Amino acid sequence: MYLPDDMHRYLARESSERGVSMAEIAREAIAQYRTRRAEERQPDISNLIGVIEDDLIQSDLALTIDETLSEHYAADGAWEREHGLANPG
Repeated sequence: MYLPDDMHRYLARESSERGVSMAEIAREAIAQYRTRRAEERQPDISNLIGVIEDDLIQSDLALTIDETLSEHYAADGAWEREHGLANPG
């Protein structure tokens, strides 16, 4: 691994002061970096708390989805009309 001179000096000084190898310090730094990056990638859902109200009117779409889809995709249904496939008349 190649490092700029100032980083190499720092790593060598830390290694000497702590009595561990430069590789050990590099491994520690990389482990800390990986942990921090993993935490940064975790979605923060705290901003969503309170966004969705509990007293919203529930839709019955979930209960009638099969019927809704069958009507939409039926012969001469909305999908065929939207795509110009329905029979005129």
